[in-house]
Amino acid sequence: MKSVKIPAFELFLHEMIPLAKMMGVGVEVSDDRSLTLKAPKEQNKNSLNTAFGGSLVSLATLAGYGVVWELMKSDKHADKTEWRIVVKESRAAYRRPVIGDLRAICERPAQAAIAEFKDALARYGQAKLKLHAKVVEEGRTAVDVTAAFVVSR
Repeated sequence: MKSVKIPAFELFLHEMIPLAKMMGVGVEVSDDRSLTLKAPKEQNKNSLNTAFGGSLVSLATLAGYGVVWELMKSDKHADKTEWRIVVKESRAAYRRPVIGDLRAICERPAQAAIAEFKDALARYGQAKLKLHAKVVEEGRTAVDVTAAFVVSR
């Protein structure tokens, strides 16, 4: 039997954010360009048998949170016991229903934005990073979420 390595962020979600575990959230892809999360429709459906709006925005928010979490985890100078990540504000635009399983993608910020974020964190002990995530189905955007995440020490 082949062992499967579960990404650290997925383990964190299931241990520290009970909603993520109940939603069945998993990491589909985590690479240099983006973080993609998935969740089964069966655990996230509404009375119309489409994906529940709250689950859609939650998954997109978790994808953004994950980008920040992975950024902080990869920072050699950041002691992860000293920082907290919170969502300061967010805005969602629902464009179409999701019929199947849920999939949210958050692109990683540009290197200049990361440098500015890390500089502010080092200088002030707090920094904000604005990210865009989207829920997609069959290559089409169903939900756009823009959120500002604040990291503080």
